[in-house]
Amino acid sequence: MSLRLASFGMRGLVGDSLTPRAVMDFSSAFGTFLEGGRILVGRDTRYSSPMLHSAVLSSLTACGCEVLDLGICPTPMIQYCVGHFEAAGAVSISGGHHGMGWNALTLIGSDGALLDPVGGETVLDIYHGNAFDFREAYDMGSARDAVDFADVYFAGLREAVAADAIRAKNFTVLIDPLCGAGCPYLDMFARELGFRLIGINDQPSGYLPREAEPRPRSALQMASFIKHMQGDAGFVLSSDMGRLSLVTEQGEPVSEEITFALVARHILNKKPGLVVTNCCSSRRIDDIARERECPVIKTQVGQAYVVSAVEDEGAVVGGEGSGSAVVPSFSRAFDGFLMMGLVLEAMTKQGKTLSGLIRELPRYHIVKRRLSSEAKRAYQVLDDVKDQIERLRDGGTVDETDGIRIDWENGWLHIRASHTEQIIRIISEDRDKTTAEARAEKAIRMIGQRVGA
Repeated sequence: MSLRLASFGMRGLVGDSLTPRAVMDFSSAFGTFLEGGRILVGRDTRYSSPMLHSAVLSSLTACGCEVLDLGICPTPMIQYCVGHFEAAGAVSISGGHHGMGWNALTLIGSDGALLDPVGGETVLDIYHGNAFDFREAYDMGSARDAVDFADVYFAGLREAVAADAIRAKNFTVLIDPLCGAGCPYLDMFARELGFRLIGINDQPSGYLPREAEPRPRSALQMASFIKHMQGDAGFVLSSDMGRLSLVTEQGEPVSEEITFALVARHILNKKPGLVVTNCCSSRRIDDIARERECPVIKTQVGQAYVVSAVEDEGAVVGGEGSGSAVVPSFSRAFDGFLMMGLVLEAMTKQGKTLSGLIRELPRYHIVKRRLSSEAKRAYQVLDDVKDQIERLRDGGTVDETDGIRIDWENGWLHIRASHTEQIIRIISEDRDKTTAEARAEKAIRMIGQRVGA
């Protein structure tokens, strides 16, 4: 079974584990938890999303909720609008960075962040116990279309970045939103920041024309012609607009690890402060923060953990190496529109090309690998690796915040079971490319013996 449950949502393969019944039960549990309050609902463009959208609306209204339907809407925009509409929460229907066939429900709290673990555990208890508060006919909820929410969002975004200064640069910008939820809003985004937009895969469609996860190999199409279009920057996004990778004006697709590093450096130049990242993001973050005498806190992997720590610790910026960043002065979301705006702002304020900004970042080589493994088996494998850690440690220091991380002077290795997929992830980074690759291969050989790979 591919159904994955968390305190902030559920995801799975549609028709396999993510069935209408499962979606209706989970939505009913959320509606029961919120005691029939006002809830925002938005979705992406995947083939299955309209069906799931209908199931969610039916279930929430059955629990007495007042539903404001945002239609096709990126997850970070939904999160931003929770406060504006004074909603008790929201549901985003989007497969995000997952491939064709996958979809998910993401639960959002009244603060615009992913639902907190305490609330999420209560939702799961209601879900597993089938303890739904269905209302009688005279006490049903209602559903209506939300209006003007995009205007509200982009007005806030315009205030969050130097829109007038960006406008004066007359940039040419290429954006690939994967035919997803961001498509209807690209023109508005371009008008607000005053750049010439060249859209790629920018028509809403259930079909994903490239790999869903933004990274160099999913950016090859854009990289092949950005120079010919005289583009100043290229942006490649996930279907929910929560992850972003970059393509330079020279046609170089760069690692998704660069995105947060670039955003964090720009934010810290404006306002030094605490940085939050997960325990398997590039060491560039540590170096950038150290140069500015700013502390760094490491969390478990996942938006919920990072944003929670940002809030609890009063950080100025947080993010992950998957191509995500949150700026709490704007919202509690990993927001692709905001990240694009901040990259353009950094280019504007520093008077440099995108490739010029990237060249100023600390240089590391990162290797990312994965091995298929069922969740139960994956955690057993990690326990076995912990027992044999000396074979990998080689004088390094070990941290078990999330999986196993080993740090050396010039690099690190991280091994963990994915929270969203049936895989074990291995990430190795070092200033020396050969060393990074050798450590990753050693870990793969060791783990592969245990999972039968």
